[in-house]
Amino acid sequence: MQRDRIEIESFGGRAQKVIRQFSGLICHSNALGETAITLPNEVEMRRTFSKIFSFSRETAKPVKHPVSNLEQALLKSDDWLQLVAEGSELGLWHWDEVKQSLHWDLKTRQMFGAPTHGKVTLQTFEDALHPDDHDRVLRHWRHCFENSVPYSIEYRAVRSDGSVRWIDARGKEYCDKAGKPLYMVGVVFDITERKEAEQERLELSGRLINAQEQERTRLARDLHDDFSQRLAILANELEMIAEMTKDFAAEVSKRVHELWNLASEIGADLHSLSHRLHSSRLETLGLAASVDSYCKEFAQKYAIHVDAVCEELPKSIPPETTLCIFRVLQEALRNVIKHSHATRVEVQLRDGDGESISLTLSDDGVGFDPSQNYGSQGIGILSMRERVRMLGGTFDVHSRPTEGAKIAVTVPLNSARSAA
Repeated sequence: MQRDRIEIESFGGRAQKVIRQFSGLICHSNALGETAITLPNEVEMRRTFSKIFSFSRETAKPVKHPVSNLEQALLKSDDWLQLVAEGSELGLWHWDEVKQSLHWDLKTRQMFGAPTHGKVTLQTFEDALHPDDHDRVLRHWRHCFENSVPYSIEYRAVRSDGSVRWIDARGKEYCDKAGKPLYMVGVVFDITERKEAEQERLELSGRLINAQEQERTRLARDLHDDFSQRLAILANELEMIAEMTKDFAAEVSKRVHELWNLASEIGADLHSLSHRLHSSRLETLGLAASVDSYCKEFAQKYAIHVDAVCEELPKSIPPETTLCIFRVLQEALRNVIKHSHATRVEVQLRDGDGESISLTLSDDGVGFDPSQNYGSQGIGILSMRERVRMLGGTFDVHSRPTEGAKIAVTVPLNSARSAA
């Protein structure tokens, strides 16, 4: 599993490097092109974009112009660009806003399952989008194009044979001097293998966490139904013996009372441990009441001020979402004791307009550097992050040394993973 993670990270790193190189070449090429903005549109398209998007150079008629040095620089830049694209499995695309025309190079056509020859249009692109991603992608693309925001998104494409591919798309729009959008230049990268590896890892993590929860439930049941009951009987017997020996020597009576109290304390500790392993309160009281109750118990046990604010939540919360939020709270509070050494903790449980549940926990402890490996924090943060990711949620850690820490979690009520 560790090897798979390293391979995925290495693959992602190479992909990002290639995309950065390609984006840099695009910016370099177009920066040169903008210098020649006074050239006629025909010259600009033939000299710059026909070469970028693999048009045959024979189709671009040479035009005499005093900026020959600029043209040679563009040619050299585009040759570099072509080599990068050919060696990186990147697909190139270009959208002309004025002519409402779309161009895909051969690799882009292959990714989307489009014919290698013939015209592609915006409708070709829309038809290839997965139904669950269609509206999201088009809204994001137009927003970026009309607001001069870099275009970056992951989505699914459905080929004509029914196979689904994951696409990482990037783009940059260019405007005229008046700020009117003219065209967008971009790249696409097939990240299906990476997505499949991520999904396999998530499924494995899910099975491990589910197995852990089942074992927690079994241990909690054994502690409650077996050991706790036997200790309760022992405590009752000791109480009876204490009553029978009250007229005995003071030392004997005192020792029996001590054993009785010890058995009672062990029973209470076992009950608390059983509750931490599997809280039946989640099923009977609900998430908000369970969080509030747990915070009060934690504050009393460890003499730490815990300010808990729990909003009224939707009545129908999926059990896996409830359990995820509660486990994150437990692990975060354990980290406060083990690592933070805080004196004050603030907990907020909020409803995200019926679409999600958010939990934030902040403390005034010693803090840490989140950019460093989480190993010094044990597996707590990693397990919290994995639980949240399984349900398609977000997990963020904000901290600095000596400035405390804040954990922010948002889990959608629909536990299906987001298509994004």
